[in-house]
Amino acid sequence: MNSIFPQLRRGMGLRFWLTALAAMGLTFSTFLEPVLKSLRQGGSLYQGYHNQLITSALASDTLSSFLPVLAAIPLSAGYLEDVKSKFVRFSLIRSSYSGYLLSGAAACWLCGGGAVLLGCLGAWGVTALMFTPIERVTENYVSTAPQIAGQMFLLFLVGGLWAVAGMALSTVMESKYIAYVSPFIVYYLLVILYERYFPDAFLLYPKHWLSPENWPYELLGASVFLLELTVLAGLLFYIRGRRRLEQL
Repeated sequence: MNSIFPQLRRGMGLRFWLTALAAMGLTFSTFLEPVLKSLRQGGSLYQGYHNQLITSALASDTLSSFLPVLAAIPLSAGYLEDVKSKFVRFSLIRSSYSGYLLSGAAACWLCGGGAVLLGCLGAWGVTALMFTPIERVTENYVSTAPQIAGQMFLLFLVGGLWAVAGMALSTVMESKYIAYVSPFIVYYLLVILYERYFPDAFLLYPKHWLSPENWPYELLGASVFLLELTVLAGLLFYIRGRRRLEQL
């Protein structure tokens, strides 16, 4: 697994930081309507207003629908880029098939989830700096920061899942462009299946994945489910990727 460090250095390049900036900008876009509404009303902001903004952003359709695309940008196409350029042959000199594939999947998971998490954390931090000094202190206020931290953890897991899913499907189809579009396609297929045909199958609904209150055992249940899906996607990548490497 020593080869994971070169993979991580590669994954945390320009595309990683551009993805984080895009995720931050997308999160800020969900703040516009509630902030403008509050400014028009002219009232003072209640304590925890910045937390309410990020909570609404994490539950918004805007963030959940763009998340599959953003998560795939940093490293989902990395494996096929290595294969097409023949660079993988040099990597295999220092690593086994299993080591290269497992480290590639782990790096893809970390970079995909980390980029979107970093963007949303940045947006949360900026709103806290902007609004906390002008928020009105209220009695018996209970901070929602622990719940937001749980949602941020799920955001990381969802981003990692979409990144690995994009890598797996692009390996099956042998097209790096599939790495970027397939998570988005799968997302909308799941939304259609849930909203039109299987309304009781809440596990299929990606918009529920960031809402731990909808799950049995809440955060734990959602985390286990997302990790299971990630392992399945990683297994598909490993099987198809190993077969492809053996043909080189």
